[in-house]
Amino acid sequence: MKLPITTTITAIATIFATSIVSCNYVSANTIQITDRNHSNLLAQAPQKQAESLLTSGNRKFQNKDYAGAIADFSQAISIDPNFEKAIYNRAVASDLSGNRQGAIDDYTQSIKLNPQNINSYFNRATAKEKNGDRQGAMSDLDRVIQLDANYADAYLNRGNLWLEANNIRAAITNFSQVIRLKPNRADGYLNRGLAKYKLADRQGAIADYDLAVKVNPNYDFAYGNRAWTKLELGDERGALKDYDRAIALNQNNSFNYYNRANIRRKLGDNSGAISDYSKAIQIEPSNSFAYNNRGVAQKNAKDFTAAINDFTKTIAIDPNFAEAYYNRAAARQALKDRSGAVNDFKTAAKLYQQQGNKSKSSDALNLVWQVQNQK
Repeated sequence: MKLPITTTITAIATIFATSIVSCNYVSANTIQITDRNHSNLLAQAPQKQAESLLTSGNRKFQNKDYAGAIADFSQAISIDPNFEKAIYNRAVASDLSGNRQGAIDDYTQSIKLNPQNINSYFNRATAKEKNGDRQGAMSDLDRVIQLDANYADAYLNRGNLWLEANNIRAAITNFSQVIRLKPNRADGYLNRGLAKYKLADRQGAIADYDLAVKVNPNYDFAYGNRAWTKLELGDERGALKDYDRAIALNQNNSFNYYNRANIRRKLGDNSGAISDYSKAIQIEPSNSFAYNNRGVAQKNAKDFTAAINDFTKTIAIDPNFAEAYYNRAAARQALKDRSGAVNDFKTAAKLYQQQGNKSKSSDALNLVWQVQNQK
């Protein structure tokens, strides 16, 4: 009996460029006191205190004490409500500590005080996107590009937004602009490759992934994406080689182990497949597909007890996983557990019917009859 294999497409990586820390963080400029008469010193005292708090906040920010930094920036702002650097830096600290709405509010205030602050627009766009406001993010990125037509990260993120909106050609235009501005930006090639993939241009996608790994030979996302695309084109050996490279570069990506396991199982390497499924499960213990497919590999290796254990774990994670019941029934049948096999085939038939798969439901019911009438 041929067991059904459940496969899921790997999550193909999309990268959002963020320059909140490295590019957009503003340090205070030292105030130069030119007139030291007593009245001027008195007038400047509050501003000096605000500057001191900004410097203190910057120091805490660098040490990743975002709460402490926010407190100092807030004190500086209470002294000088129009202190744009403190407002901007508080926005960045809030952003990094997870308070996106607070960050958005501060970026907005920073823009009011300094309409040419391109970093505020860019970071606000990133925060809006994370908050689910893609239209607002798009508007801010448009403004970034108006202010600086050579801002590659803005094109990259705008391309990602167009990709999410399924405007693939607009996405490709933006990713191509990234590549024009920064020919060595591997993520530009990666994301354009993904866009071409979504247009069913598999060869075009592979060509861009080739360029991504040429620019960055250690880019594991590009190897993983190219592997999946090669697999769709029937190049299993090429896909296997790319997954080997992707895994060598990053041992924490469960999808790559899972997808390589599927290839190994298909090529008859059940031992290698079981090892890879186990790694995928170790990284992502709730991966029901990995348990199910490891069970199939165990069954192929004639280890029916281990297979049953894996199918049972699959069902514990997802009680509506029809194929896990079907597969467990087959394994139980192999161990002469007719009652268990019949019950599982019946459950599988019911779930298939509920899920609109009448053919599989009918197949499972036929197997119920066969098992019940075995001599």
